[in-house]
Amino acid sequence: MSANMEGFRSIDGSDSVIETEFVKIVFQHGPADNGVNGCRIEDVIELLQKRLLDHQGRGLACEENATALFHLDEAREALILRLRRREQQGVLNTGATHKSSDLTVSNKS
Repeated sequence: MSANMEGFRSIDGSDSVIETEFVKIVFQHGPADNGVNGCRIEDVIELLQKRLLDHQGRGLACEENATALFHLDEAREALILRLRRREQQGVLNTGATHKSSDLTVSNKS
């Protein structure tokens, strides 16, 4: 993990709060089975999408907002896929890793 990301670790028991001058986000810490104590990444993406859609519905509509909405939707879909894979592989709500895809490269000719 890069030094820039070290402050955002939460799985290891550190705080799962990101706070800047104007933003404070409290992320879920631990499995939701043990109780909801924060938001998920998906929740933050949804808020950003709502804000941009509000801009798009008024005089602030632009191509850049549409592009941002597209990529936020892609990010949300990727997280849904992660959730499904973790569920299918029996590691949902655990600290175990899941297999994202077959990363094995075949050298067969």
